[in-house]
Amino acid sequence: MLQLGRWRLTALLDATFAVDGGAAFGIVPRSLWAREAAPDEQNRIRLAARSLLAVDQAAGRRVLVDAGFGDCLEPAFAARHAVDRSGGGLAAGLAALGLGAGDITDLVLTHLHREHAGGLVRPGRGGTPELAFPRATVHVQRRAWQWAHAPSEHDRAAFRPELLDPLAHGSQLHLVDGELELFPGFELVVSEGHTVAQQLPRIRGDSSHLTCCGDLVPTAAHLRPAWGMAFDLQPLTAIEEKKVLLAEALEDDGILLFGHDPAIAACRLCERDGHPAFREAVEV
Repeated sequence: MLQLGRWRLTALLDATFAVDGGAAFGIVPRSLWAREAAPDEQNRIRLAARSLLAVDQAAGRRVLVDAGFGDCLEPAFAARHAVDRSGGGLAAGLAALGLGAGDITDLVLTHLHREHAGGLVRPGRGGTPELAFPRATVHVQRRAWQWAHAPSEHDRAAFRPELLDPLAHGSQLHLVDGELELFPGFELVVSEGHTVAQQLPRIRGDSSHLTCCGDLVPTAAHLRPAWGMAFDLQPLTAIEEKKVLLAEALEDDGILLFGHDPAIAACRLCERDGHPAFREAVEV
């Protein structure tokens, strides 16, 4: 748990899962990335599906950033990617804090890939998906919402647009246009390199900040600007966006939260050989 300004921050783990190491590291040779993430016999590496709970007690606001895989996973997908939710998912993490899904006032989705937005829904009566956070306003970039319903061939498999239907047909969807301060001390920074209009929450304190890196910097190994994912739609844009994000973190000793690193939830940076680099892990 971390206090930053008016916000109390806690990282929550929904699941761990496995993806092909080459897909996770794009053009980086296996001889290099395997030093950071040892692959299994199927060339898969282990990743986390991590969320952030941000609580502003004075305002009575409990914001969840990303919703993990959730309970509506297809069995074939879960088996192929060795999805492990044996820890109880986000429900268990919230329960440990004395909270339930009904206590979440806002859900901010960085983007709508299944490991970030699948937990938006849960099985309802007869197995029909229903909103998993019944009182939460769900904040999504408008262009990200549109893209999820008409993705490219390159990234179509990353989305499950049918799981967005309960949100589309309700009154809880808030479509956001660009960067803004969503709540006091809680900003949204828009990134285009990984997918269309990914929004990266940035929580500010008196003299520092924490940025949820989404899939722009999914793990600590991806702090190297050229180490991107094969899933990135605009790799060169991602490199430049990452350089800016790292420079901003160096300026005020900011914290970076990783959505997919299985061992390191967050870190601070130092300057090494003239470049931003990992300094120390931060408990969140």
